[in-house]
Amino acid sequence: MEASATAAPPAAPLGNRTVETIRGQHHKFMLIPMIEHHATWFEAGPVSIAVEARALGDSPQRMVRGPSIHVFSAARDEEYIRFDVFGKVLHYHYILNDLQHNVLWGYDPDVNGPMIPWACAALRDRLPVMLRRAGADALASEVEEQGWDTSVLDAVASAATAALAPREDDMVRAKEGMDWMYEWKRRHPQFNTVEEGEY
Repeated sequence: MEASATAAPPAAPLGNRTVETIRGQHHKFMLIPMIEHHATWFEAGPVSIAVEARALGDSPQRMVRGPSIHVFSAARDEEYIRFDVFGKVLHYHYILNDLQHNVLWGYDPDVNGPMIPWACAALRDRLPVMLRRAGADALASEVEEQGWDTSVLDAVASAATAALAPREDDMVRAKEGMDWMYEWKRRHPQFNTVEEGEY
């Protein structure tokens, strides 16, 4: 039997992808600046790295602690990369200074293992690529041409690991961190942060 001349053409096969793969989540705001008196600095030639011992929360039961590893220019006037190793969702950022934006990537410890060694290995092996991803092309070229002092990474890893441990001033730092976060959000209403219950 011949097919009807008015029959609809065959439908294209349905794909199995419901959303596009996300290559980083673009946020149109700048990150909360670090609290400098909770940071330890490591000079490394054309870049400086700061390890900030962060704490957030409103009680010992509702608190997270851990390091933020910040990659700055040697002059410490612009930050380009940040690794946040605390809370339920480990993640890292490329900071786009020209736009005052950032690009967020989640970190999968099941695949990659503990984040602190991974972050230090990424810096050791991929720093120019990451700097370019943050729009810092000139600094990336400087790192490639002159090199940088990767010997600081052992101390960076030690400071970051120490920031995971409980401290007597946890609640003081947690309150300070929450107050600073709320103040930053008040100044920059576009800043989206998780609710307190997510910590």
